[in-house]
Amino acid sequence: MFITIFLFLFFLPFSLSAEIQFTINDIGDLKPITEPIKGYVDEINFYPNPYEEDKVLFTINSNNFYEYKDHLTAGQIKMFESYPLTFKMNIFPSQRSCAVPDEVLELSQDGNAKLIDEGEGIEGVIGSIPFTNPSEPLHHVWNHILRYRGVNIKGGAPYYLVDYTGNKIRGAGEVIAINYWNPFIENNDNKGLQGKLMSKVTHPPRLADAGVLVIESLNAFKTPRRAWIYSPATRRVRRAPDISYDNYNTFSQGLTTVDSYDGFNGAKDRYDWSNIATELKFMAYNNYEFYNTENEDLLTPFHINQDFIRYELVRVNTVRAELKEGKRHILPYRTMYFDYDSHNMLAEDVYDSQMNIIRHRELPIINFYEEPMCLAIHAATYDFLTKKYLVNNVRSTEVEKVIWRLEKPHNEKMFTPEGFKRWAK
Repeated sequence: MFITIFLFLFFLPFSLSAEIQFTINDIGDLKPITEPIKGYVDEINFYPNPYEEDKVLFTINSNNFYEYKDHLTAGQIKMFESYPLTFKMNIFPSQRSCAVPDEVLELSQDGNAKLIDEGEGIEGVIGSIPFTNPSEPLHHVWNHILRYRGVNIKGGAPYYLVDYTGNKIRGAGEVIAINYWNPFIENNDNKGLQGKLMSKVTHPPRLADAGVLVIESLNAFKTPRRAWIYSPATRRVRRAPDISYDNYNTFSQGLTTVDSYDGFNGAKDRYDWSNIATELKFMAYNNYEFYNTENEDLLTPFHINQDFIRYELVRVNTVRAELKEGKRHILPYRTMYFDYDSHNMLAEDVYDSQMNIIRHRELPIINFYEEPMCLAIHAATYDFLTKKYLVNNVRSTEVEKVIWRLEKPHNEKMFTPEGFKRWAK
């Protein structure tokens, strides 16, 4: 009996100390990249990796993930538990590379943004980081939605739906957009708007030219999102009032909702929002190798080939969205992780009504340093029930380079039902 108690007490401190902890000192200082690096050529869709010489510090896998659990999200832990033979995370040095144009920073220094209409609207300085010292959960959400991400934009992107056997369905689309929340729009008569966007499917052929037009305001309470869809079957444009919350995107086979585009967007009134903490988590960051690799080499059964994903220890603002009583949404509980430096949503864990985790979403970022700005190069949604995953809005060397600031701005008249029909056909 004495020997048993002795052994228990001897090994107890070891078991308690097995959890590995990191501090803010482990992520270092900001090192923003504010201009193109050596080797970058504007005409070529290739982003040289500023951290090509970095080595893997250590790898987290199914054998040791519990030691790092305080710095993993619930969704990442579920990935290790669900795919123990293949899922891993290669951890690299933290490189806090994110930057925005000087004009955005200058506006932000004297920002006076404030939330109105119970957080559904925002007013204040246009073109800045709205909340430079965020204290409320919706401050983080609005910082993400209104982060700098170009002005007059044109580009295309494929998407891939992959099942547990590795079978892939590929699609593609085109997008044009105007963002008004930036300091580079001249003669802006649309100060009550976030922006306007038109997208259309170009592949597969049966969906070709199916499109959507969205006009997004800065106050969803007073001026809800306006949207129209174009059907190639009828060659007609019609209003689409339901494109706002939990409608599924047609291409996703039920894996993503409309308000999941770009991390999170749109109305916020169906959730109660709360701050959880400012934490240190391992997040997909500075993923230049992924961007510069052929897509077919990246897609494996169950999840993306983890040899191509770079993870760093990152400071994040963690926010919980919990469905309000009497409201409806097919995603009742969501935990969102926003980058402290760039305000991008980097990951999301999704739960059902019984608080069972059902999905994990990951949005790896790079610094598009010709702007400069940090944005996701795709959004990967992993569904634990079907064991399918969706990688959408993929930016890579395989597709036409996105132009973030067209020399000739878009014609505003294009973003009308009539202009949308001409563009979508």
